[in-house]
Amino acid sequence: MSASLPPPAAAPPLPWALAWRLAAGQIVAWGILYYTFTVIVGPMQADTGWSRSFLNTGLSLGLLAWGIAAVPVGQWIQRRGGRGLMTLASAAGGGALVTLGLTSSPTVYLGAWLVLGSSLAGALYDPAFAVVTAAFGPHYRRGITLLTLVGGLASTVFVPLAQFSVDHLGWRHACVALGLFQMLVGLPLHWWGIPPHPPAAPAPGTPSPWPQRLAAWWTEFRHDLAEPRFVGLALWFTAHSAVFTGLIFQLVPMLQARGASNADIVRAVAVIGPLQVVARFLLAARAAEFSTLRIGRWTIAGTLAALAVLLLLPPDFGWLALFAALFGASNGVSTILRGTAIAELFGRERYAALNGALSAPAVIGRASAPLLLAGLWTATGEPRSVVAALFVVMLVGGTGLLLTERAVRARGTTDAR
Repeated sequence: MSASLPPPAAAPPLPWALAWRLAAGQIVAWGILYYTFTVIVGPMQADTGWSRSFLNTGLSLGLLAWGIAAVPVGQWIQRRGGRGLMTLASAAGGGALVTLGLTSSPTVYLGAWLVLGSSLAGALYDPAFAVVTAAFGPHYRRGITLLTLVGGLASTVFVPLAQFSVDHLGWRHACVALGLFQMLVGLPLHWWGIPPHPPAAPAPGTPSPWPQRLAAWWTEFRHDLAEPRFVGLALWFTAHSAVFTGLIFQLVPMLQARGASNADIVRAVAVIGPLQVVARFLLAARAAEFSTLRIGRWTIAGTLAALAVLLLLPPDFGWLALFAALFGASNGVSTILRGTAIAELFGRERYAALNGALSAPAVIGRASAPLLLAGLWTATGEPRSVVAALFVVMLVGGTGLLLTERAVRARGTTDAR
């Protein structure tokens, strides 16, 4: 009589509760820390008398601080996890927004933006992606998809909420209220919602002082820079960030300069957000099957097609709606690919560190694009020059993707077909 085999062990359940807590933190952080400025900038200018260029200088400083902070944030999460850092970022970001509402000093305004921008590096998608990737293991795509689906609703929820707050409280009290809301939600959500990071195994010998750790990081970073897959992803991600942010900040005045009606512009721009979410839902339905590089080709092609529509066709509502649909869907999917590419191509062991290193140039591209494009428009006097420049930038991003695909085929590490 043969002995019966024991039943196979059930797979441990995925940490969906953690993913939902992080998703809730993302919709609040994106909605308050990132989108509030678009609502308050007009009333702030009218009240303070500061120029629009000065107010946008604060935004650019904040975005640059985000890019600079991305690398140490990635290293921190790699070593210590996201619990403490994401909690601190929620507190610092909310406090900076409160400061913006209370200050009348230009110097304090710029300083608050430096703090707010640095907090974005620890509060938005990249650290959340790192936490989810570590928790979900080989099923990381499913967790990242959930984060982006919920986070994609941030502008839909919080832009009207911020506008309501400004209309009824004034921009200063709205900043204070939203900043306090960020702290009241973000602090407990991240401190009690993210499990403690397991202690790292001690390295042999005595602990290295920080100069030696910095030297080790620099050696590792130089090795990454010599890796074609890393360089290709950096080009792709930076191009995508620059194109999306640069176009969003210039889109309305550019279309107005070309004679589009405000009603058509508002209706067309309203298409972008929902199409981001719809595209993410469609991708989520096949989340276990898609290849980052294969889908990446479609997102780049979709963005190029959207820019071609904007560049070559008249600014009538039908064409503007087609542009918005292509642009929104491509950006929505690209955000997911941004989270999955590192784990798919490099594995999950160094995800947080590599994610931080790749975030830095992407965020710097996002910070510099609005200023550079505004300068190009001023120099040429032609709004279409902005779209033409973004088309070229996106082609550079496509070149980065091709470089990554070529390196992947040479190594045989993933399916690049």
